[in-house]
Amino acid sequence: MSNKKAVSPHRSKHRSTGTDAEFNYGPWHVEYLLNDGGRLSRIAFNEYDLLTTEPSGFCPPKHKHGKYEDRPVYGYDDCFPSVVACKFPGAEISIPDHGEVCWLAWQLSKEPDSLTFLVRSKLLPAVFKRKMIFTDSSVVWNFEVLNEGNEVLPFQHSMHPLVRVEDLRWIELPEFGSALDWNRNRIVDSMTREKLRNFLLSLPKGSVEMLFLRDIKSGEMGWQYSNGLSVRTKFPVELFPTIGIWWNNGGYPDEEGIRRNECAFEPTAGNTSVLTQAYADGDCLSVGPGGRFAWQVIWEIRTDLKERNDHALTQY
Repeated sequence: MSNKKAVSPHRSKHRSTGTDAEFNYGPWHVEYLLNDGGRLSRIAFNEYDLLTTEPSGFCPPKHKHGKYEDRPVYGYDDCFPSVVACKFPGAEISIPDHGEVCWLAWQLSKEPDSLTFLVRSKLLPAVFKRKMIFTDSSVVWNFEVLNEGNEVLPFQHSMHPLVRVEDLRWIELPEFGSALDWNRNRIVDSMTREKLRNFLLSLPKGSVEMLFLRDIKSGEMGWQYSNGLSVRTKFPVELFPTIGIWWNNGGYPDEEGIRRNECAFEPTAGNTSVLTQAYADGDCLSVGPGGRFAWQVIWEIRTDLKERNDHALTQY
């Protein structure tokens, strides 16, 4: 399947509320749905869609696959304060599937080169902010959590950018200590980043994998599309020592007509993306009473990812 073209760049009227809007900066075209969890429904660079786009038709699965599957799954959203549904530590508060904020209506402020999305939790005394600053060849993602309560607020956050598996030609991952196979609940023996790359890219249609790369050695990773563009991601490894990999090559949900083609590479605070487990292990993030917690992730658009790594492997 070829990538769907973005609409011709044009300026839309500024809107701080509503259901959908768009933004253009240089080669970037972004569409977003404030009332649908602040979803980024399209991110295109030079009219090439970097993420999955809205399906032409949607019907929810007949069988239960979690609440998240009861609406269209595509594009980008934020998972906070957990990814997996769980109880909030120390309270009888149920965190929904893929966190709370992807279910809420967001607010927006707009500058010529940036978008700032903001949402207030209905379950916790917390405000979550995502600011995207655009340059001609990058997006700087600035995230912030404000604790409006009187107690320490533990949390996890996961960026959830869905990329078409069939559009990928290369993956760059950091060295890591171990790899957890979430679906089979086991550590994968003798796995290296080269073996993992080859394993993922060679998986047949119908394959579904969820892996957690633990004790990663650097906060850099990337992926390259079939047209030669690549996204190189830089993130603070001291905060996110794990990478969650979701790889769905047309195998999930396993029902006729609704199987998707998507993958995601998600910096993760904890050995898995379950807040209760990360909290018990002492691996989650936290922000003190009245405090702010901020971090930054950078996406650089490049064209030399595979060529540069081929050279590095040859030199090695």
